[in-house]
Amino acid sequence: MTRFRFMTLFILLLIPTGANGAETGEWTPLHEAAADGGGGCSRDAHSCANAGAFSAAQALVIRIVVSEQAADIPRYDRGDWRHWIDADGDCQDTRQETLIAESSVPVTFKNGDSCSVASGRWTDPYTGEVVDDPGKLHVDHVVPLANAHVSGGHSWSAERKEAYANSLAYRGHLEATTALANKKKSSKTPAEWQPPDRTYWCQYATDWAVIKREWRLTATDKEADALCKMLTTCAHSVYLRVSTAAPIPAISTPTPIAPTVTPAAAPTPAVSGATPAAPTPAALTPTPQASPPDTKYDPDGPDRNCSDFDTWKEAQVFYEAAGGPETDRHRLDRDSDEIACESLPGAPS
Repeated sequence: MTRFRFMTLFILLLIPTGANGAETGEWTPLHEAAADGGGGCSRDAHSCANAGAFSAAQALVIRIVVSEQAADIPRYDRGDWRHWIDADGDCQDTRQETLIAESSVPVTFKNGDSCSVASGRWTDPYTGEVVDDPGKLHVDHVVPLANAHVSGGHSWSAERKEAYANSLAYRGHLEATTALANKKKSSKTPAEWQPPDRTYWCQYATDWAVIKREWRLTATDKEADALCKMLTTCAHSVYLRVSTAAPIPAISTPTPIAPTVTPAAAPTPAVSGATPAAPTPAALTPTPQASPPDTKYDPDGPDRNCSDFDTWKEAQVFYEAAGGPETDRHRLDRDSDEIACESLPGAPS
């Protein structure tokens, strides 16, 4: 069964607009958004005026950055990307959580502690094959770990790599697929492999682009071209904005600002017979700097639930540090009102 997640994507990927509703920036669309659907791609064109006639009502617009891979990237080691983990301590690791979420029928478990799935029903989105035995399934990283590595993830901390490898924040990050389909895909990009079921091309390309955008990973030219081709199969209007600007860094470090020193006033010439005045010391006025929020957990770390926090304030600070309200990676704002974990003590009434 083909699953569409466009409403979620609208929340995650709002495009900046000007006063008249048009997108800001220098972009030239290859296709105009149309009510009857379809998709396409646009490239940055520094000599072109802004042609943007897109709006959220017309189309889903996803923006990625193209940058060819550097030659000095460290060798990929799958062991650096720790998975599968039990992030919320309920004995179900990321693989089991994915199997539970993607089964079309209630799953059964191997024993009474409900830690390991014994049976369910899954439809491989890549092939359409229906599977009842979880032992025949792999849980696939839609953007493979090896590709994330060469697309910017090689510079991440161990904690961020683990968070990526186990992320459940976006529904399309992980997919339960047959072992054969996953092995054929391996670490290939859309330029090298596409799902055999062409009806899934739109969703696959959308998911791939969203993950690249959300995790600040770059794409190659061939990869972007393949995504554009796959998006033309969409029944909805989905557009890829391809920028050839420098990659967006995964972690930004603020540049230290030196304190401002106010020189001491020049001494007043002495008057004969007067008592000399004490010298005025130099005033040291540090320039105020914004400090990162004091969060209970690492915003880029494992997935968190409202039950991990003692108060609403703790949850709200963490939610905003993790990108809220623009992005709710940890799904703390269920009703999308920009207020996290409203059931916790201290939440606004």
